[in-house]
Amino acid sequence: MKRILLFSEELTLRGSSLYTVTLARELKLRGHKVAVLGPGGLFDNGLEKHRIPIIKAPVHSALPRNLLYLGRYCEAVRQFEPDVLHIQHHNQAALGAMVAKHTKIPAVLTVHGQIEQRLRFPLARPPRIIAVSEAVRQSLVTSGQVDREGIEVIPNGVSASLSALEDDAETGAPRGVPIVGTVNRIAPGRGIDVMLRACRRVLDEGLEARFLVIGEGPGERDARRLARDLDLTKHLTIAVPRARMADLFKPMDLFVSASQSGGHGILLLAAMAQARPVIATAVGGVVSYLRDRENGLVVQRGDVSALASGICELLRDPELARSMAHAGFRVVRERFPVAAMVEKTVAFYDS
Repeated sequence: MKRILLFSEELTLRGSSLYTVTLARELKLRGHKVAVLGPGGLFDNGLEKHRIPIIKAPVHSALPRNLLYLGRYCEAVRQFEPDVLHIQHHNQAALGAMVAKHTKIPAVLTVHGQIEQRLRFPLARPPRIIAVSEAVRQSLVTSGQVDREGIEVIPNGVSASLSALEDDAETGAPRGVPIVGTVNRIAPGRGIDVMLRACRRVLDEGLEARFLVIGEGPGERDARRLARDLDLTKHLTIAVPRARMADLFKPMDLFVSASQSGGHGILLLAAMAQARPVIATAVGGVVSYLRDRENGLVVQRGDVSALASGICELLRDPELARSMAHAGFRVVRERFPVAAMVEKTVAFYDS
């Protein structure tokens, strides 16, 4: 049994937070002692349900502000006495490395997105690095961060229960106006604006649909303003998530991911694990498993016209949508089981 402390940013609706909660839960289920160090957030209840302690501490994006709390972080680490300090996002990489140095605890860093600038580790050694996809590893190598051999690729894992297919079969009959939705942080680069513009075109084609954006973030006001400008308000719901992650996808007949960049697309995988047909932009590690017209539709980032056309096609052809959804479910179940992610991560701790 290991003692693992997950050093996290705010737990909001983003892929890295889903990764943190999933990893914490699965480590606990396998008998490890695990806690989360950070400000907590949206998923606190899920952690508390599994009796995973949250050691509350402020974490800021700016390193100088975090240095004010360095002693507090180090004291929390010493009290928990972890075998490994697992830094959950590259935004906390420098601070996490400094905490690891002061407490003499081995550090691991998971990088979730493609890195454009070299990570900095002032006054501390770089931690061992996990990349969630080959695309992320390549970005780290290109930035001059570390040799390819020094980065372990461990893809995200998600739970894909056969009950998702049973639920899909039960809802196979027409159930009213179809719902096109996304689950994502509402922030620049997430493609919410692209999706909304595509939704307007879907309505202009004469199709009947409702649209659902589940998320929160600094771009929410701009998204609501754009919805009003596009005259989407009657057809659109923007909601803060209140349910379990798996349940967020259940109201949706079609899932859209229009992000401008990405690491592995864990939220997209979560939708596929719920047997939902998907349309996604060809970014990051998504291109390694999403096959156009086989297990989903692939569009280029920022292409409003292509996204709208894809939504229209799947709304008009429910059998094609169902076929792609089932193919996507099989891909997730066969290639990205959560058990494999956890086992490889624990083996990486051992190394």
